[in-house]
Amino acid sequence: MTEWRIDPEDWPDAIARIDGPQIIVAGPGTGKTEFLVRRFIELTGERNVPAEQIGMLTFSRRAASDLKRRVLSHLDRSTTQVPASTFHSLAFRLLERHGQAAMGWEEMPSLLTGPEQVSMVAGLLSSEDPGKWPVLFRPLLESVTFAEEVADFIMRSREHLLSDADLRLLAEGRDDWRALPDFIERYTAELKTRGRLDYGSLQMLAVDLLQDIEVRAEVAEQFQYLLVDEYQDTTAAQSEMLLRLSAARRNITVAADPYQSVYSFRGAELHNVVEFPARFTNLDGTPAARMILTTSFRVPREILSAADRLTAGGELPGATGSVVPAPHVGRVEIRRFRQQSEEAEWIAGEVERLQIEEETSIDRMAVLVRSKRRFLPELSRALERRSLPHDRPDARLVDHPGIRLIFDIVLATATDDDSGERLDTDRLVRRLLLGPLFGVPLSVERDAYRARLLSGDPWPNILRSTVPGTTELAALLEDPTWATRGPAADGFWTLWNSLPQFETLVHETDRADYRSAWAAFAQVLDRQRARDAELSLVDYVVLADREDFEATPLLGFTDDATPRLTLTTLHQSKGLSFDVVFIADASEGVMPDLRRQRSILQTRLLSPHHDPDPLEARRFRLQEEMRLAYTAMTRASHRVVWTATDAGSDDPQRRPSRFLSAMGLQTVDAAAEPESPLDSEDRLPVTPAEAEAHLRRMVVDPTVTASKRLAAATVLHDRPNPAIRAVDQFARMRRRGANAGVIGENLRLSPSQAESYASCPRQYVLSRRLDAGGDAGMYAAFGRLIHDVLEATEREAVAAKTTHGSIDDALAFVEDHILSTEFGPLTRRAAWQQKAERLLRSMYENWIRPGAVPVLLEHDLVAQIDGVPWRGRADRIESIPHGRLRIVDYKTGSTARSTADAAVSIQLAFYLRAAQEDAAVKAHGEPVEAEFWFPAVNRAKKWVAFDPARLEETIEAMAEIGRRISDEDWTPVVGAGCSRCSVRTVCPEWPEGRESFTR
Repeated sequence: MTEWRIDPEDWPDAIARIDGPQIIVAGPGTGKTEFLVRRFIELTGERNVPAEQIGMLTFSRRAASDLKRRVLSHLDRSTTQVPASTFHSLAFRLLERHGQAAMGWEEMPSLLTGPEQVSMVAGLLSSEDPGKWPVLFRPLLESVTFAEEVADFIMRSREHLLSDADLRLLAEGRDDWRALPDFIERYTAELKTRGRLDYGSLQMLAVDLLQDIEVRAEVAEQFQYLLVDEYQDTTAAQSEMLLRLSAARRNITVAADPYQSVYSFRGAELHNVVEFPARFTNLDGTPAARMILTTSFRVPREILSAADRLTAGGELPGATGSVVPAPHVGRVEIRRFRQQSEEAEWIAGEVERLQIEEETSIDRMAVLVRSKRRFLPELSRALERRSLPHDRPDARLVDHPGIRLIFDIVLATATDDDSGERLDTDRLVRRLLLGPLFGVPLSVERDAYRARLLSGDPWPNILRSTVPGTTELAALLEDPTWATRGPAADGFWTLWNSLPQFETLVHETDRADYRSAWAAFAQVLDRQRARDAELSLVDYVVLADREDFEATPLLGFTDDATPRLTLTTLHQSKGLSFDVVFIADASEGVMPDLRRQRSILQTRLLSPHHDPDPLEARRFRLQEEMRLAYTAMTRASHRVVWTATDAGSDDPQRRPSRFLSAMGLQTVDAAAEPESPLDSEDRLPVTPAEAEAHLRRMVVDPTVTASKRLAAATVLHDRPNPAIRAVDQFARMRRRGANAGVIGENLRLSPSQAESYASCPRQYVLSRRLDAGGDAGMYAAFGRLIHDVLEATEREAVAAKTTHGSIDDALAFVEDHILSTEFGPLTRRAAWQQKAERLLRSMYENWIRPGAVPVLLEHDLVAQIDGVPWRGRADRIESIPHGRLRIVDYKTGSTARSTADAAVSIQLAFYLRAAQEDAAVKAHGEPVEAEFWFPAVNRAKKWVAFDPARLEETIEAMAEIGRRISDEDWTPVVGAGCSRCSVRTVCPEWPEGRESFTR
């Protein structure tokens, strides 16, 4: 085998060696992709090879788009069609061009999306004979999760080019696979009957197609040269496809870095890199050439050395050896924190500091995590508090309000007005009328709904007679064929062109996000047409509501012109580059992720290169996790910051990742806890808020010289920056005087604030307004956990229109999220987990109020009471008979409120009043009941209700509380509760608290 080491000065000669099979093996930042781009320029320029006779292949649409952009940046002309595509796209084109003749198809089968495949598998599994399946799997045949496992098994088996006979042979030795061969044959027959094709079959059939001599000859004429990026991530099917595509000329160049092979769970075969020279031989039978790019243009020595130490002991055959680092200086740091919220706040603050102090553009920074679910929501909130633009985690296009109103029209059209779906139709149409598209007054909407109830006429008739400007909507509702027949894209454009209200909305200046969302949605539907022209708009809406299979539209629906901080996973960062990279939430158990079994069916064992020995499997996972961390680190050109939460001796199981020590920078115990700008003379504050805090601490710090304290006080008094608050706005620096100045001009209240005030006004102002109270502790964290569990679990019930979700889903949520909550040491956390499981089992096994169906969860409510805006959030709103609604608030404590107390509850009164004025709520029915639920209480009746007859009385009490808070009446209520009051040490009614108010 010929091997060349290519230094930067050797590039021109290496690029010019265009013929024969070659593998470019290179480390991070060495220019693998750029080498392929320049090879393309060489071929189309100096060698006059037509661009359409060159195939450029990579793995994602993003990477293909980047290849095209980079090629065009080297060209003087913009008319060249750059043939960069994904493997799946190429396979589809091959089958589209040759499949009809070679496969005997009458027409090209339409391609299943991932969710469509899972849905099809789930339907087939639900009708399976349980006796054919292992006992362990029989209860799972109705489970969507198991359907996802089986769909993945099918996909991977086809990526490994396993025939039905191969699968049967493999299944003979495994009881857990014994039912799969028959099921897959049934699934394949169903695909043929429906004229569909999944992504795994797409590649397998493309490989089979290339066995045909005539097809292979025609393809050889089309592709004189092949250029392939990220070859280390190819599957067995993709490698075989390349082998057959290049068989006639063997002019193929692939680029790979074995240390960036991180997709084995998607079928990637690292051995493809090792075997390339022997498999892709020259026409004379000699092995392919191997070229090693020696020098990194991005990654400096400090980062590269730390990344190399991280992967020590995980040597890979076919790797590059040492890489010459980039000449500039870099940094790798470790930061430890006591709490995850502290970690998020520090990262957000550091991003802000880098922007201001070091002028690092925010789009040149990234925060990478192993899993989006654990840390990114907390970080996103910290960034929002600083108004730092960033990629919001889990923001779906289909959840945008502009897309939801389109979905509402489609679903209103598709529902059966003469069946049990009548209430759904009413809800959807009423929400449309009150929404931004039509914006009719509430009185007009009520008149229309009243006419609907009295006459029973269909909505088209009601709209024409009672609501001006809705004739076009009535016509759409009357004839649903635009939504139920034909491609989804055609249905959308029919809707768009039929309603003149869209034009009005488009021209509203504050609807830029709506315009972007609609453009992205139209593009998504065009792509959907290419995959499946038979999928109607209503079918698409149903699928999209179940799973966001259009989650990455090529057109963004956010303002891409605004530079943003990248928040993404380690896997998704592959191929990107930044100046500064934060690798966050680096906790043991999260990074590396060494869970014993990611797949119930152990799909990885379909590969002949995977050892069934559990210890070897664990070793393989660890090595891939090391490579994943290596890949993440080498995205940075100047600085890498690892951050982790370390609970110390309080929780030995929650400790920083072993990777931090493996880098050899310092021991984890010695890793610096980040200093505040207030604690370091070398790191001065960079924002007005930090400057104010810095100066205020200096004023009261007895270790600071008198001259500095006086200077700090002078600056605070003179306020050279208007963002610094006036001195008298800081409670600790004021002498005790009038209880005024705490409440500003724009008073806003919540039910919990009002109840706190009613208990003790002094405690309310100290704890809720001046933040003098302590941490709410474990019980508050437990309450948040239960609320999160119920919200996540009950969303399935909302979608399915059932009374409640599944206890299995609820317990799985607890298992997944207990590690990310602040419950202390492992033993204490286990106790809290058991407590949560007991509560949930009690709740789901004996549902508190059977017969109702949830319609809204964690719904924000607002109301004006005596001129004061109130805001709260209802845990659950459910539909009860006769078009009525009940509002529910969960209480996770072990003591229930009395019936008398609940009858006049401020919280329940607010929910009822606000819900009665909320258009989104009223679209589901009339709110008439409000209750507290106490699932942890050990008694038969676990709910107490508000007395609607006392609503006005309670609302007046709320108005009085609002007036007293506005007047700043903080008269304390002294009593037995003072002994356990959280703010007694700063309450001036008690000796120990008076010093906080007197200097």
